Amino acid sequence: MNEYLAQELREAQARDKSDGWVSVFVAWIPNMIIAVVLLSLMLFGMYYVEHGTLDITKDVVYQHSVTTKS
Repeated sequence: MNEYLAQELREAQARDKSDGWVSVFVAWIPNMIIAVVLLSLMLFGMYYVEHGTLDITKDVVYQHSVTTKS
């Protein structure tokens, strides 16, 4: 019984040692990198659809002007 209790205490200490915010934070770093990359790609995609190019040095030219016929 004493051996069993000692084993349980060692396992409990090992579990408590792994708890903490650092391990959780480190685990989220790859997920945040993926999220930032995907968000950037979506924003660049919307910009490309609107302007037809990713060159930000060009002036914005509206190809389809809205005119109303009377």
